[in-house]
Amino acid sequence: MEKVDIEATERKNLGRKSKTSRLLGAIPAIVYGRDMQSIPIEVNDKNFNKLIGGASGRNLLINLNIGSASLPVMAHEFQVDPMTGKIIHIDFLKISMDEAIKTKVAFMVCGESEGVKLDGGILVHPLREIEVKCLPSNIPDKIEYDISNLKIGDTIHVSDLKPINGVEFLTSAQEIIITISAPTKEEVAPVEAAVAPVAEAGAPAAPGAAPGTAPAQPVAAEAPKAEKAKPEKTKK
Repeated sequence: MEKVDIEATERKNLGRKSKTSRLLGAIPAIVYGRDMQSIPIEVNDKNFNKLIGGASGRNLLINLNIGSASLPVMAHEFQVDPMTGKIIHIDFLKISMDEAIKTKVAFMVCGESEGVKLDGGILVHPLREIEVKCLPSNIPDKIEYDISNLKIGDTIHVSDLKPINGVEFLTSAQEIIITISAPTKEEVAPVEAAVAPVAEAGAPAAPGAAPGTAPAQPVAAEAPKAEKAKPEKTKK
């Protein structure tokens, strides 16, 4: 684990006045520990963000220089502005290099899964951090798992991770960290053909009528015309 130096100054602007520090390019912070009184401080915004943006992130081991004093600390907690995403406050925790601490380490995958590449599977990666316990000097920058040989249906748990010397995994051994799921198939609803009305059984179709049309109704025959009665001839 890398170790960096950060310069800090004791902060005079407390409470709501800490906004003044931010306007001047500083981040309000506090440093505390088991064997010391908390000290309100501030650190340079640009310098701190440049350091914290590296691979180690919040697990950086820091020599916090306050005047003539130098304290071994870690950035224990950040407050972030939800609108801008900028860090607006930091809690520094003083640590002992000889005492194990608990922290969370970034979990990442490497390689390309066979099931994803060849069979169109989906990589499900639900867990992004692993909680560990170890000496500050043994904190890993990150924990990786090579997924190259994983096929569809394969599932990886915390218990499948390779042990790291001097590091204890606190996250449950049964916790799922990777799954290769089968691709989802979109079901297409069958299109129903329009059905024309069907003639009643036994009813003959009219000649020339299109299939499926109702049969022509028979036209009633005209009644025969009555013949005019011929006048009878009388004998003279």
